Amino acid sequence: MAGLTERRWRVQHFRSRACPYVTQAVEQITGRPGRHLDPWLMGDNLLRELFSRGARHADLAVVEGTLEPRRPAPDRSLYNCPGDLSQIVDVLGLPKIALVPCACLRDLHVPRVPDGIDAVLLDGVEDRHEYELLRQSVSMVLRKPVVGAVEALPEIRAALRDAPREHLLPADLYERLGASFLRFADLAALRSLAESAATPPFVDEPRARAPRLFRIAYAQDEAFGGYLPDTLETLESLGAELVEFSPLRDEALPEAVDLVMIGCGHPDRFADALAENLSLITALRAHVCRGHRIYSEGGGTAYLGRNLILRDRRVPAAGILPFDAELLDDPTPPAPVSRVLLRDSWLGARGTIVRGYRSGRWRLQPAPEPDGCPGRSGPLTSQRDIYFRHHAVGSLIHLHLLALPEFVSAFADPHLPSLSLS
Repeated sequence: MAGLTERRWRVQHFRSRACPYVTQAVEQITGRPGRHLDPWLMGDNLLRELFSRGARHADLAVVEGTLEPRRPAPDRSLYNCPGDLSQIVDVLGLPKIALVPCACLRDLHVPRVPDGIDAVLLDGVEDRHEYELLRQSVSMVLRKPVVGAVEALPEIRAALRDAPREHLLPADLYERLGASFLRFADLAALRSLAESAATPPFVDEPRARAPRLFRIAYAQDEAFGGYLPDTLETLESLGAELVEFSPLRDEALPEAVDLVMIGCGHPDRFADALAENLSLITALRAHVCRGHRIYSEGGGTAYLGRNLILRDRRVPAAGILPFDAELLDDPTPPAPVSRVLLRDSWLGARGTIVRGYRSGRWRLQPAPEPDGCPGRSGPLTSQRDIYFRHHAVGSLIHLHLLALPEFVSAFADPHLPSLSLS
């Protein structure tokens, strides 16, 4: 992507899991926020819509994921795992490029590649001479074209592995990788391969601009900012006016706010600064005590608890939801989960099924209800990964609103300020 962007290609990247990622490398390199396709959450029509919408202004769309072995089943949804490209490829008619490590080829072993591969990209080539030898071997044995390669560059890869994922990448790292890719890339073959896709062109039908019906303040600063682009765009299309605020620096919420959203982030890295901003915490508590809504995910939910339990200390948090949030020593990637709501809330009625990706960085430990405007509160799921207090809802599960139409209406429906959950 760095190499193609250097050549003035507009590249749109998609992941095959609809959950936020800590790294912002895609947007940093391409200038376009990464998007998400997920057959585990989305039906065929939604996959087509999101791909067409996201790729309509790009020269090239790249969908990243893995191809899992298919299991015989009458319903495709039964054998597609989260992250599996199979259904995405089938629905969108995309060509497939296999990333093949050169180490296997040097041992005179051609690795097995999934069926239906259209081309190969070599990873870890030493020089131009080796590239030509390996290209000929792959072409002869696999009978597939090689469209490019990236050199081994061990020092660059080591630096990328060690770089903090929450920080911007040093530009020289990805620029050198991009230059390596361009030394071997067959750009004409890549363009021809992309143009062979059977995906119909996006038809951008003119729509009347939705009237601004409600106001959403969403946290956006160094501590928070993990939002799916589709979620924000969907809320805007439903009539939301989106305004940013900073839990680190702002002393008050924006005026006349109907809903506050605090997305995933790293409150642990800014724990002291967040705790010291008592004016903003007071504003959030007052928002809840007036019966207004808050919705948070991941790190945003940890911030809304009573305390952040870090590796070496305990730091007071916003004190809105009845738990302490413990930062895990060995965090895991977001995991696909299904949950059932135990009681009614504005998010959904009792029995509603919630599907999404659960954060693996935090554990919520039940704690007494915070002081101030006491009322109904507690977990919304038996696994205690979604909590509520009045109309504040904090979840460790990342949701893709377009894949959950019943939740879209919950965000957009009129809400009368009240301390009642009914």
